Amino acid sequence: MKSFLKMIVAVLVAQLLIVGALAVVIAARLSDKVKVPKGAVLVQSLDGAIPDSPQGGGMPGPFGRAGESHASILGNLEKARHDARIHAVVLEIGLPEIGFAKMDELRARIGQLRAAGKPVWAYTEGLSRGSLYLGAACDSLFLLPNGYVSLHGSASGRPFLKGTLEKLGIRENLHRIEHYKSAAEMIQGERMSPESRANIEWILDSLYPHSLATIEEDRRLAPGTLESRIFPAGVLTPDEALALGLVDRLLYRDGLEERLLALPGVEQDQGTKEGLGPRPRTVSGSEYASVERKAAGIKAKERIAVVHASGYIGGEESGYQFPFGASMGAATMERAFRAAAEDKEVKAIIFRVDSGGGESSTSWKIQRSAKRAAEKKPLVVSMGDMAGSGGYLICYPCAPLLAGPRSIVGSIGSISGKFNMRGLYDKLGITWDFVSRGPNALMGSDYFDYTPEQWASFKQRHWRDYQDWIDDIARFRGRTAAEIDSVGRGRVWTGEQALAHGLIDELGAFDDAVRIAKEKAGIAADAEVEFVHYPKAKGFIESLKSGGLGAAIAGLIDGWLAPLRREQTWALEWGTYR
Repeated sequence: MKSFLKMIVAVLVAQLLIVGALAVVIAARLSDKVKVPKGAVLVQSLDGAIPDSPQGGGMPGPFGRAGESHASILGNLEKARHDARIHAVVLEIGLPEIGFAKMDELRARIGQLRAAGKPVWAYTEGLSRGSLYLGAACDSLFLLPNGYVSLHGSASGRPFLKGTLEKLGIRENLHRIEHYKSAAEMIQGERMSPESRANIEWILDSLYPHSLATIEEDRRLAPGTLESRIFPAGVLTPDEALALGLVDRLLYRDGLEERLLALPGVEQDQGTKEGLGPRPRTVSGSEYASVERKAAGIKAKERIAVVHASGYIGGEESGYQFPFGASMGAATMERAFRAAAEDKEVKAIIFRVDSGGGESSTSWKIQRSAKRAAEKKPLVVSMGDMAGSGGYLICYPCAPLLAGPRSIVGSIGSISGKFNMRGLYDKLGITWDFVSRGPNALMGSDYFDYTPEQWASFKQRHWRDYQDWIDDIARFRGRTAAEIDSVGRGRVWTGEQALAHGLIDELGAFDDAVRIAKEKAGIAADAEVEFVHYPKAKGFIESLKSGGLGAAIAGLIDGWLAPLRREQTWALEWGTYR
C-alpha cells in the first residue's frame, strides 16, 4: 500500500514539475521581443493553409506564438514599407491555399513596397499558376534550378457521394433552395446539374482570363503566350521556364543570399563569417508579426477595430467543428462586436468576412450583433475570398459592402434536412426502440424518413424561411424580392458580378475598407491608424483554462500540421458552399 501511495505521489509531483517547467518556458517565449537588426531582409513565407485571421484557424502553438494569417502577412508587408531597418523583402512562395481576392490584396501590398523603393523578390521551388500570379508582381522572380514547373489551365471538379451513402445504407432527406445550391448535389446526385455547371462556368469565365492577362502583363509576355506556348506543355523544366521569360534567374538559396547582400543597405549577418558563406541579416515573417507597428515607424493616434468573421458558422463559441475545421460562434462574435463598440479609443469598425456559411440560426445572431455595433460606430464590411450563404447573411444589412473583384459572393439559398441512418445501423447490428408521446415525435429521428406529410410541411417552412431572407435582403439593398430571387437560389458570383447584381456597394480590398472607415470616422486620409483585432485568439493555455481541452488539442494539432498541408491542384473548390 505504501509503495502504491509513493508511486501516486511521485507521478503527481512529476506532472506538477512538467507543468511548471512548461509554464516557465511559455512565459519566457511570450516575453521574448523580436529584435529587428539594421539592414535586415524580411523573409515572408506564403505556403499552405493561410487563414484570414488567427481567429480563423491560426491557433497559437504550444508556446504561445500565433500562427501566421493573411491579416498578419498584410500587416508585415505594411510595416516593412515603413520600417527603416528593413531594406528588402523576400517572399518564399510555396503553394498558398488562398483565393484570388487575397492574392490581389497581397499584390497590392507588394506594389506599395516597390513604390516606396524597397525591393521585393519572390523565391519558389515550384512554379504553379498561383506562385506565378504572386511572383509576377515582384521586382524579380527566382526559381530553384532543380525545382518543378507545372502550368496549365483551370478545372473545377467535385466528388459525388450518393453511391457511397447507398452502400452504407444511408438515405438523405435533404431539401435545397435551389438548383444552384450545388453542395447538396454531392449527396443527391452522380454528376453536375446544368445549373451547377453553368455557375462554375461563369465564375471561371471571369477568373481564368484575368489571371492569364495579369501574368502576361507583369512578365512582359505577348498576349496569349500562356495558352499557346506554355499550357500545352503542362510541365516544363526550370531552364525552359527561364528561356520563356517566366522567371528571372535560377538560383539556389545561397545564390539568392549573395544577391541580397549586393542590395543597397542590406547588411551581413556577423554570425555567418565562419560558415559556408556570408548571409544577410534576416527576420522571418512569423517573428516580424509580433513587432508592433509603432516600433516599425508607424505613428498612429487613432484606432480602428477589425472584427474577423472567418470559418464555418455554428454554435455559440468559436473553435473547431469537425469536419468543417475552424468555426465562429454567435456568443464569441457578439463579445467581439461589443468590445469594439465599447472601446472609446476605437473610431470605426471593419467587419472582415471570409466564410462559406454554416448554420442559419447562428448567422442571424451574428448579423444582429453586427447591426447593433453599426448603430454605435461607423462600420465597413470587407469581404475576403468568400462571403457565401451564411457568410453573406451575417453582413448584408451593413453598409457599405466591399468585395474584391475576384471575391466569391452570394450563394443565397439553403440546404436543410436530415439523414436516415437505419440502413447503416442494420449493417452494424444496431437496433433502436422508442417510446413517444404526441404528434410527429420522431420527425427528427435519424431512424426514419420523413413521412409525406412531414416532408410537405418541412419544405413549406424551408421555402418560407428563404422568402423571408430575400425579402430582408431586398429591403436593405434597395431591390425587389424578385430581383434578389433571380440572383439567389444558391447562385454564386465574383465580386464584379455581385456588384452588377446589386449585392454589394463597391469593389475594394482591405485597404479600401480602411480608407472608407477613415472617411466615416473623420480621420484624415493620410493619417496612420492602429488596428485592434477581434475576437482575441485563444492560445493552448487559454483554451485549457476555459475548459476547452478538445479545442486546445485540435488547435495544437492544426498548428503543427498546417505546414504539411498542400493544395493538390490549382482548381476552384466548390464543395465549401453551404
